[in-house]
Amino acid sequence: MNKRNKKKGFTLIELIVVMAIIAILVGIAVPQITKQINNSKIRSDVATAKTIAGALQQYMAEGNTITASGKQKIEENTVVSSDGKTKIDLKKYIDNATAILKPKANTSYDFYYEYDPSNNTLKIFAGPSANNAEELYPVLSDKYTVNIKQDNNTQNNNAQNNDK
Repeated sequence: MNKRNKKKGFTLIELIVVMAIIAILVGIAVPQITKQINNSKIRSDVATAKTIAGALQQYMAEGNTITASGKQKIEENTVVSSDGKTKIDLKKYIDNATAILKPKANTSYDFYYEYDPSNNTLKIFAGPSANNAEELYPVLSDKYTVNIKQDNNTQNNNAQNNDK
């Protein structure tokens, strides 16, 4: 008869302990997942930089030349040839290129390239401007990181400027 009067279920203390354990696990897991996502965005940008470099090298291997004065912006998958007039569509040299080549770590950034014909070196950068771009190819700069706060602020500023 005593078995029938005994209540089934969890006590409040047991539920609180379980919730505390879950909160601790979430507190440990979320920063690690965020870190992995950010690292994958940086690796994606490096891979895209290598793809851009390969496309430009293929274009030059065909006997063409590209602008060699400072860092040049890559806009909508195109670069300007050395004559300053001809736009080179990089999609022609990139397999399955459908999207516009934009950095993923900071979506307000753009890709830039710099070619030095005297050394025959090609470098690919990403940044908000040519002066503030960090190298991605051939050597990844230690300063290139995912900065979500800056990225969101830049997007908000761009939206405000578009409204004016």
